Amino acid sequence: MSDLGGALVLGQQLALYRMLDSFDRARDNNGVVLNDAAWRNQYNDLVHRYNRLLTDANKFTRLSNEIIETQAGTIGDLKAENDALRAEKEQLRSRMVDVEGELAVLRGLDKELHPEAYDYR
Repeated sequence: MSDLGGALVLGQQLALYRMLDSFDRARDNNGVVLNDAAWRNQYNDLVHRYNRLLTDANKFTRLSNEIIETQAGTIGDLKAENDALRAEKEQLRSRMVDVEGELAVLRGLDKELHPEAYDYR
């Protein structure tokens, strides 16, 4: 009976070890599952933050392009106005030369017609 009692105790001890081993495996599996969930959460957070950064970068790029287009239009307008002002300046310069010439002719005529006005003696 001693062998039977020892076998019975050994069988119970083996059953207990199997049960404790299954608890250990379940605990380890739960740890792996929790660890995997933590990694997934971190990954999802990184993906979300990356998508936000990408959205912001696209918004800033769009705004920059709009500003550049506006400035290019303004620069084009200013260049056109500058060219128009240069042309007007050249016309005025040419007109001034004409007026100075006419004035010289008129002074000459006036001097001939009224020499006494130019006599400073």
